[in-house]
Amino acid sequence: MLSAVTIPPAEDEVARAAAAVSDGALADVRVERFPRCTEHHAYLLRASRGAAYLFKVHRRPHFGRMRRLIRIAEILAEHEVPHPRLRWHDLDRRTLEVPYIIQDFLPGEDGAHAGGDLSFADQHRVGASLGAAFRQVHDIEYVDTPTSWATEFDDRFRTRAAECVALDALDKREHDAALDYYDERRGALADVPRRLSHDDPSPKNLLIERRSDGWHFGGILDFDRARGRDPLLDVARLRATAFARWPAAAAAFMNAYGAMEPDGPGVRDRAELYELYIRLADVTRYRESEEPERETAAREALREWLTRS
Repeated sequence: MLSAVTIPPAEDEVARAAAAVSDGALADVRVERFPRCTEHHAYLLRASRGAAYLFKVHRRPHFGRMRRLIRIAEILAEHEVPHPRLRWHDLDRRTLEVPYIIQDFLPGEDGAHAGGDLSFADQHRVGASLGAAFRQVHDIEYVDTPTSWATEFDDRFRTRAAECVALDALDKREHDAALDYYDERRGALADVPRRLSHDDPSPKNLLIERRSDGWHFGGILDFDRARGRDPLLDVARLRATAFARWPAAAAAFMNAYGAMEPDGPGVRDRAELYELYIRLADVTRYRESEEPERETAAREALREWLTRS
């Protein structure tokens, strides 16, 4: 793994690399910084013929994750999932000293920046399209480890709970209560099949576009963290993030999404476990990414769950 890319490539370096990796197809692009990508050094490439692309250098390159992203991009294109399609990449650093990818630039804005303007009708429209898109994603079987989901989640849950104690987000009594809550429901995780899951479907990773009749869903962004997991975890995170902001989108989403897999009484227990897990995981996640405001919000959400439960 490379160390963090603290100094982003200059615009002229990006232009030369784009021309080289595309065999001249991007020889005439105009390069602009694109500041809205928080995990990447990003640049907007505008070609003279009108096409636009995003050039992305990950701030903390992880070759395994980047190679997985390339494979997942192929799978998403094959299943016609609405997302920015990957066009070129250079993980071997033949054209630039750091690895990068070039993908289509889709018009619109991410939901974190523009989502406050959605009317009831907009939320319903976006929710329905979002439900259909995530149904496409979650129908894709994707097994990336021989470990069962129940075993993997058991380790994840216990680790996140212990980390929250170390960060003073839980005391010993609350930690034990959270594990009791988990142990009462863990049987629902048995035999859950792995499907392709985004793992971070928050408003910032949902593209929306304003048209003459209002806001529309444009695509799902940033599959960098995608893995083979229980799709219900994606749905739980959408409920905690996007649907907390767009409440009218929730019912439309579920109508378009359809029944959860596998069906049965275990769905409720899994949903309850994931609701708690997201709150535990976000505390440590935002501490690690040095986002104090989001960490504070995550602690408040965890405190709200403890008070309610």
